[in-house]
Amino acid sequence: MKTRIIIAMAIGAVLMAGVRWQGNLQADALGAAKVAVVDVTRVLENSKKHQAWQQKMETEQKQMRAEFDAMQSELETLDQQLRGGVLRRGSEDYLKYARQFAEKKAVLDARVAFYDDKVTAEMQSWTEELYKTLIVVVDRVAQQKGIDLVLATEQLDLPAPSLRDFMLTIKTNKVLYNHSNLDITTEVLAGLDSQL
Repeated sequence: MKTRIIIAMAIGAVLMAGVRWQGNLQADALGAAKVAVVDVTRVLENSKKHQAWQQKMETEQKQMRAEFDAMQSELETLDQQLRGGVLRRGSEDYLKYARQFAEKKAVLDARVAFYDDKVTAEMQSWTEELYKTLIVVVDRVAQQKGIDLVLATEQLDLPAPSLRDFMLTIKTNKVLYNHSNLDITTEVLAGLDSQL
């Protein structure tokens, strides 16, 4: 009986040693993963592609602002005529100006709402396309440098605009520290800009 126990323990020890040895071989074969970080926000905001798009949007915004200002000026003129006391409330002229005011205000409000929706949709579409391109560039840079894992990092701007923004940043920011030699942001930005 004692012999069987000793034999079973010896077999168990040999098996444990074999499993451990195999695990060490696999760990050695993998080696330590090479890791890098990219400041995604910095890349997106500072890329030449984004700056060109932003200039286009600013030009469009100036044109829309000029159009909205002209429409607002017309509304103010009509409002002054209605409130100036020259027109008698309920008169035919007063009702004509009141109708014009209401129609022009509705058109202005509709255009502002449409423009806001349009800009939001364009901004989302542009950011998604730029992000897709960024992922391709990150992949290329990582392969060129033999990097196994790339993490996104962000600079935390303090003080935060609000507690909600601060808490959101804390919850989504996963890289708390990295050595500067792990940062490939500059290479990724250069790669993205080379695709102009």
